[in-house]
Amino acid sequence: MTARFFVEPDQIVGDMVTIQGEELAHLARVLRLGPGDAVTICDGTGMEYYGILEEVLPDAAAARIRERIVSPGEPRTRITLVQGLPKADKMDLIIKKGTEVGISQFIPVITERTIVQLTAGKAGRRVERWQRIAKEAAKQCRRAVIPKVHHPLQWRECIDRYLMDDRGRLGLIPWEEIAGTGTGLREVLTSAADWDDAGRALNTWLFIGPEGGFSEAEVQQAAAAGILTVSLGPRILRTETAGPITAALILYQRGELG
Repeated sequence: MTARFFVEPDQIVGDMVTIQGEELAHLARVLRLGPGDAVTICDGTGMEYYGILEEVLPDAAAARIRERIVSPGEPRTRITLVQGLPKADKMDLIIKKGTEVGISQFIPVITERTIVQLTAGKAGRRVERWQRIAKEAAKQCRRAVIPKVHHPLQWRECIDRYLMDDRGRLGLIPWEEIAGTGTGLREVLTSAADWDDAGRALNTWLFIGPEGGFSEAEVQQAAAAGILTVSLGPRILRTETAGPITAALILYQRGELG
């Protein structure tokens, strides 16, 4: 298994790839790779490049591409996880495991029952850390795209952003108040399979509440925006497990996992 590195698309010119910055430090100082070693390069667009290092200098390394493929590690179904901001370091776990499962982007959201209070500076530092966690997890699970972690939004801002997404979308909001009694996730996803020809079900927004869940008013606002309220069954999942587990169920139902 070759070492994996992420670069910007403009760092690939013809058959040559330039590796710089943090990725260079990891390549040279941590892994101690040198000329002749094989590497895997990802440009963040879903492509993978297999190459051989030709030189490793203090400010850059260069590799010659031997093969290019569309990454098998990226699901066709794009899942956006809108996660009610949880306490402590739970968001770290959500991003790590969500990235492993195949989530495409994370939007932390501040809701009525959110306990954590973040200043602008603190939020910025958190997002930087979360983005690093997403990158490390993407490397570990051999993804070709690093999921984007957005800055926290207010609930109403997040609903507005959902409504502006015109790529064709399916919005789902699991709600513990209907656990085991409402429309089940499997039923909704089975119905959504009929949307495939139009591509509308390939872009899924998943809304998960913080500790304490969403308020009834928030669920009503989501429903008014066309987001479907679903049940995940009779058991109540913790906020840090609900998102990755539901994302895994979505990808499994669509034949992209297992």
